[in-house]
Formats: sequence, C-alpha cells, structure tokens
Amino acid sequence: MDADRVLEDLRELARLTGGPDGARRVCWTDEWVKARQLLRSRLDELPVEVTIDAAGNLWADLPGEGDGHVIVGSHVDSVPAGGWLDGALGAFTAVEALRAHAGTTPPVGLRLVDWADEEGARFGRSLFGSSACAGTLDVDEVRDLRDRDGERLEDVVARFDVDLDRAGESGAQLRSTCAYVELHIEQGPVLEGRGEPAAAVLGTFGVERHLVVFTGQ
Repeated sequence: MDADRVLEDLRELARLTGGPDGARRVCWTDEWVKARQLLRSRLDELPVEVTIDAAGNLWADLPGEGDGHVIVGSHVDSVPAGGWLDGALGAFTAVEALRAHAGTTPPVGLRLVDWADEEGARFGRSLFGSSACAGTLDVDEVRDLRDRDGERLEDVVARFDVDLDRAGESGAQLRSTCAYVELHIEQGPVLEGRGEPAAAVLGTFGVERHLVVFTGQ
C-alpha cells in the first residue's frame, strides 16, 4: 500500500471540500456530494462494483476466492469545521487497500464502505447509515428531526433516493461478513504520548445526546 497516494487523495479532498476553519462535508449537503464524487472517481479506476444501499451507504466490492468478505472503510461526512482526517482517512485508506489488491483474487472478498451521515451534524442524530445497517435505527425516532432551517430528515434523505422506511434493508450488506476493520485517527493523546504509531482498538464509549429544556416563569 502507498501511504503517499492516500495523503494525495486526502489533500485533494481538503482542497475540494475544506475551508479556513476545516472540513465542511456535512452529510446531505453539496460539499458531501463533492466528497463522494471524489471517492467514486477513485473507485471508478478499479475493478470493483460500486453500489448505494437503502440507507445511502456506499459500497465497493472486490471479489475473493471464498464466499465471505472483509469490510474496510469509514465515512467521508464531517462535522462543521471538522478535521481533515476524521473519517476520511479510513475511507481513502480503504480505497488504497482495494488498489493494492486490484488484479488479484484475495482469499475472501474485500468490501469498502462509506457510511452515510455517520457524524449526524445536520440533524443531531449520528450513525444513521451504520445503525440502519446494524438494525438498530428506529425510523420513527428520526423521521421528524429537523435541521436549523426546519427541514425534516425524512424529506432531505429522500432527495438522495433514501426511503426512510426501507433504510433497514441495508442490513443485507452484512451477510457473509468475516470482519470489519476501520482505520481512524487518534482522538486523544494516549498513543502520541507513548510514541506509538498505531494500536488496535477493541471498544469505545457510546455516543449520547440529550435535549434539555429549561422552562422559565
């Protein structure tokens, strides 16, 4: 694998979708579409089949000898003024993994995934695509979520050909999965402080969001 090629892709992504304050790839926006177009352009150079599932997740498949597959990937959407490597590092490293195996037949299939709306920055509900795929998305809980302009989540995702009531069908993508691997930047100083370049993370904290309403007199 060529790390310099990954960085070249990431710098191009930053040029296309970044600004002085950081990344602007909020999901379901024009900047996110640009990010996906760049990702898709890199995948179009490879012998892979690219599909979008019922929840808006993007998949790219390189067949293997066996029936199973390993999933690699992350997400290209960001929070407003986000880090240029957050999420995108894993997505474009997954592209490089496919490049490295292009022209070969690995023991099992290799599948790239770009999860849709992992950050949840627009509607305040993260993990949209991945939770739909995992079967933990309650569509009635998110249907009427609204962004700062008052637009409903259900209406916005429909513009991207996502039928909210069918989003759970994306779970079919997990059939015959052997493993899932995601490269991510460290979001804390532990490895840096130890002088370690990388580590295998076996678990992390869950994400919670609370809406607190203070009612005055």
